[in-house]
Amino acid sequence: KLSALHFPINKETMKCKTIADVQKYVETWTQKRETIAYEIDGIVIKVDQTHMYDDIGCTAKAPKWAVAYKFPAEEVETTIDDIIFTVGRTGQITPNAVFPPTLVAGSTIQRATLHNEDNVVMKDIRIGDTVILRKAGDVIPEVARVVFEKRKPDAQVFEMAKVCPSCGHELYRDEQESAHYCINPNCD
Repeated sequence: KLSALHFPINKETMKCKTIADVQKYVETWTQKRETIAYEIDGIVIKVDQTHMYDDIGCTAKAPKWAVAYKFPAEEVETTIDDIIFTVGRTGQITPNAVFPPTLVAGSTIQRATLHNEDNVVMKDIRIGDTVILRKAGDVIPEVARVVFEKRKPDAQVFEMAKVCPSCGHELYRDEQESAHYCINPNCD
């Protein structure tokens, strides 16, 4: 027997006899989550028979008789108003998409990292594009994909920065890596 427990606020529990019952419960709550007054990111599914816990065992970090199921990330449409560049503590230059304030999974998002030039080119992300925005793991804002059907003819092709946005020093890219770096030792 398995129990699917909706966690943490609503203590609704359902006893499931088969894995198909568990899947149906997950599907029900995937749809129902939007109708409740608070944010949830998943449910816990666990074996109900405590005498089996030792036989089922544990990983190094968690019991195998209880599994956290995460819902698919909420996805919303928005537009990229600009792409700006930031400098990390290691000197890595990161392109960031700038959006109008967009509500995603309970937070208002205005920026999301695009990680590096290769990622932007691979996804063909452009300024002015309509994109699908989500929170990876319900935490980190990310551009999932471009809605190419809505691309405007004047969408601006991405161009990686050539100089550091902080100090103006020329950027360096090792061909073995995807990242660009400011190698000025005096850069802020």
